[in-house]
Amino acid sequence: MTKSFHQKLGTFHHWMFNFDLGLMTITLLPFILIAENFVRRQKRGDLWRRTAIWIIQTVFWLNQIEIKTKHLDEAVNRQGVIFAANHPSHLDGFLLLTILGRNNILFTAPLGQFPAVLRIWMRKMEAVDVRRDLIDDKRYPEAHSKEQAIQKAIHHLRAGQNLIIFPEGHLEILHVLHYFHTGASRIAISGHTPIIPVSIVNAEQLFPDQHHLYQGAILISFGQPIKPPNKQNKISTPARGEVLKLRQRIEHAIAEKLPLRYLPNYYRQRSKHIGVFIDIDRTIYQGLSQKDLIAYLFWLHKIHSRDAFKIFYWLFLEKLRQIEHADLMRQALLVLRGWDAAELNHEIHRAFEKKLMDKIQYGIFPLIKDHVEENHSVVLVSEVIHPLAREFKNFLDATGTLDTKLKTVHHCYTGETDCLCYKNEKARLVADFAERAGIELAKSYALADSGSDLPFLKLVKHPIAVNPDDELLDFAVEHDWQVILDAA
Repeated sequence: MTKSFHQKLGTFHHWMFNFDLGLMTITLLPFILIAENFVRRQKRGDLWRRTAIWIIQTVFWLNQIEIKTKHLDEAVNRQGVIFAANHPSHLDGFLLLTILGRNNILFTAPLGQFPAVLRIWMRKMEAVDVRRDLIDDKRYPEAHSKEQAIQKAIHHLRAGQNLIIFPEGHLEILHVLHYFHTGASRIAISGHTPIIPVSIVNAEQLFPDQHHLYQGAILISFGQPIKPPNKQNKISTPARGEVLKLRQRIEHAIAEKLPLRYLPNYYRQRSKHIGVFIDIDRTIYQGLSQKDLIAYLFWLHKIHSRDAFKIFYWLFLEKLRQIEHADLMRQALLVLRGWDAAELNHEIHRAFEKKLMDKIQYGIFPLIKDHVEENHSVVLVSEVIHPLAREFKNFLDATGTLDTKLKTVHHCYTGETDCLCYKNEKARLVADFAERAGIELAKSYALADSGSDLPFLKLVKHPIAVNPDDELLDFAVEHDWQVILDAA
């Protein structure tokens, strides 16, 4: 079977799966909405979960997806426990709900990120959603805060229901484990609730992305319960040391039942000399951040319309290949001539919080968090000007930035630069930084989107192409680099 035919078959199976799922969901939705009126309010969530389980079981059977389990009998009849699992696919919650039964409550990302029908269904199922970070706080303010979600989860546990939670908090976009959040540990300690570690294997093979699906079997293994430290039976704020220790126990219990392919390279190395070099525009940011900054300043009447028109005209010429990108950048930076440095820095900070933060590529966010938590040197490498790069650095808790520095005279920007951080200059800056900081490039990582980034991507052991252009995609495929095609 050729690779092309295999992918087409995966696309067909994905379409059939979604068709079956959509048809059954939409067909049953009005009947369940009517039926719930004849059920006691306390039992309505149970009705919706029972129906969801039947739908998923039927759709899996129709599409020849088999679920195999290990040690399920020891876990399925428990009440008031937390099932903590790794998160290799977007269907993991329903996978576990299908085999564990309707007495289980899903602990999920903000419901606002799900399609409308699924959002309604999960809300009816009494799923507990949570805002995981600053991006969720901004995009989904209607979701529960961490404190609210923890208290609601404990309420369900004390009512005799179980909780299904994914401590990573995000899909494993590279099919390896992410950093584990502390939510499961906090709930377990505050609610004095045992945690059953769950390992899901092969789900990422059947559901590799949002566009393909393949038939086969998924193995789900249940471990021995992990008991939290003794606490009084009331909601309280657990000590940080206890939380981190329990989180580590959960992570180890899940990881030890997974094949080695699920563990990131640095998980085994644990080196302190690993660098992670990350481009900004179109890699962690959807689009061109400086273009959006200029548009925002123009909207605030901080930039003259003549200057804004010049920039967008130069961008148009670059698309027509009439001018080089480096020439475009140098011309565009001249519109900042005469700006007071403190004033521009303030406006950039305001623009980042009000506009630019909305366009951060959320799929890349947990990857960066993984490296930050491992104490790797996370460095942003970008042609954007330093004040703007610094906003991304602070938001991501990065170590530093390699960027375009503007000249100043009497605390005012001249619009000129000695160093445009672009193409080969990026590679030079990365190499110099690695030498100064004692970074081992032979163990390090780099993420970028463009063929112009190849010079610095080639310096590291683990290059990753994110939403790559044609030049970078061709090179990445030829050299067997990791590729992320949908990082939003």
